[in-house]
Amino acid sequence: QELLPCGVGFHNAGLCREDRAIVEELFLNRDLLVLVSTSTLAWGVNLPARGVIIKGTKVYSPQAGGYEDLSPLDVFQMFGRAGRPGFGTNEIGEAVIITSKDDLEYYLSLLTQQLPIE
Repeated sequence: QELLPCGVGFHNAGLCREDRAIVEELFLNRDLLVLVSTSTLAWGVNLPARGVIIKGTKVYSPQAGGYEDLSPLDVFQMFGRAGRPGFGTNEIGEAVIITSKDDLEYYLSLLTQQLPIE
């Protein structure tokens, strides 16, 4: 509640349905300038954005019992939110990925080469 008037919202599984709907509506109406979401919920947030920032490319996997790289499909899904038609003045989106030096080449190759994503 303190950040919403400042134009910042959070979208996560801990929100009740009513609060989630309020945050989504505020973002769609451009009353929120920043929407922070988990990578899992980025799949479910069907909202266009001017820019997308992925901060960190490691996600915890209970099946693996540790951290794994964010999948190419997840990266493209989240980046696909940026610059959707009908949103913004020039409809050009920006996407930023923040990752470790060790993983940089991998993610650059995903974005610059034609590699299978599954």
